[in-house]
Amino acid sequence: MGEWVIGTIPVTRKERSNRTPMKRHLRLAGLVACVAIVAAACSSGGASTAPSAAASAAAPSAAASAAASAGASAAASGATLAYQGEISFWNTQRDIENVELQKEVQAWQALHPGITIKTDLVPFAGADKKYTDAANAGTPPDIMRADIGWTPTFADAGMLLDLTSLFPADFQKQFLPAPMGTAIYQGKMYGIPQVTDALGLQCNKKLLTDAGLTAAPTSWDELVSAGQKVTNLTEKKYGFYLNADSYWSQSFIWGWGGTLFTVNDQGKITNIGVNSPESVNGWTYLHDKILGTVAPATWDFKTSYDNMNAGFKAGTTMCIMQGPWQVADILTGTAFTDKSNLVIAPIPTGVNGKTGSPVGGHNWVVSLDVGKNADKAAAVASFLTFMTAPDQQAILAKSLGLLPTNTAAYAVPDVASDPLINQWNAVLAAATNRSGVPGSSGIYDSFTKNFQSMIIGDLTPKAALDATANTWQTTVFKNQMAQ
Repeated sequence: MGEWVIGTIPVTRKERSNRTPMKRHLRLAGLVACVAIVAAACSSGGASTAPSAAASAAAPSAAASAAASAGASAAASGATLAYQGEISFWNTQRDIENVELQKEVQAWQALHPGITIKTDLVPFAGADKKYTDAANAGTPPDIMRADIGWTPTFADAGMLLDLTSLFPADFQKQFLPAPMGTAIYQGKMYGIPQVTDALGLQCNKKLLTDAGLTAAPTSWDELVSAGQKVTNLTEKKYGFYLNADSYWSQSFIWGWGGTLFTVNDQGKITNIGVNSPESVNGWTYLHDKILGTVAPATWDFKTSYDNMNAGFKAGTTMCIMQGPWQVADILTGTAFTDKSNLVIAPIPTGVNGKTGSPVGGHNWVVSLDVGKNADKAAAVASFLTFMTAPDQQAILAKSLGLLPTNTAAYAVPDVASDPLINQWNAVLAAATNRSGVPGSSGIYDSFTKNFQSMIIGDLTPKAALDATANTWQTTVFKNQMAQ
């Protein structure tokens, strides 16, 4: 089937079936009924076919499978479960999100007296390493909310339970193909999609008007040209503000036709493309045309994320790149007391109409040890079935602005009628899937370090990307490079 190019934008958008590469590109496309939320299969999101020692070890026993399937059916009915005791859960959400999630946890517990979901809030930063250490020590939580990039790495290392047989055969069909795809590794289900997202261009409608625009800018050239009309660097008023994290920089690679790396059918890296001429051109545009023009030339990287949000909420920044997870907080800002002042649009194009935004999201994953206890596995299956049901996901969508993974959630009236959620349709249609190659979540440490060195002028865009490519080849993907 050829090689899969991570982060390449095709000329046309085509719907693809789950885990099937199409025209060798990885894209988010595909129409969801009722609200036209667009999503598509992610061929790279956990689709490596490389052999893994975890395959047989992660399979639950027949007894556990039967009990868990019964548990999944019991979720909605509130039928009695045989397991009594505690289920440990590591939640990587922020406090504001956990408050809403716990309401649903308590609702499930009310249906199943005698079972307690013990939730520990674990900071997202470093949670993957903490889980790895716990799993290696034999003390992992029963359930974890894991970034989609961590799922294939944990599964490949034999840390996760294969959930395929714990749920009805048609269970996966209720989810959007792209998020569901990120939970599949080597044809097996190692997670259940909890939420999906992508970075979008979020703009202040009033400032857009002040800049002479009637809608969000569709190209970076348009943003720079219009943004200068509302920018005063001395007064810290900006047409654009960027988080100094390489995750946010990827759009300037894809928008200029660059790629991150290429994966073959065996899940091996055949080419590192992050330092291609196209990628360098994108970072050069950011450095020369945006920074110091409509955005600060440099800034405090430690407070970058918070400052980006604060300025936008206060009405001193016209546009930022941000995800749906931040919408609830943004709407508390003085600039958005009128919710209609928030405009959500796709990331602007770079050259030749190219664009891109990293697809993100989280999966519920289950530790391998849960499969040793059939009754506990049934209880976990029941809990996850409940938490990913349309009504439960709709509650979080309405209260927090999170994007559901269950297709039917978009037909729930509160979600279907929400204008902000509907604006994410176009964003998801133009988004770019992240690779599910084991270890790929580790690309961002060196990527961000070099990105920040480029911002402050210690490295040229080319030198920064060359250094990133070298680290990926010699360290991050040392054991994943094709020979």
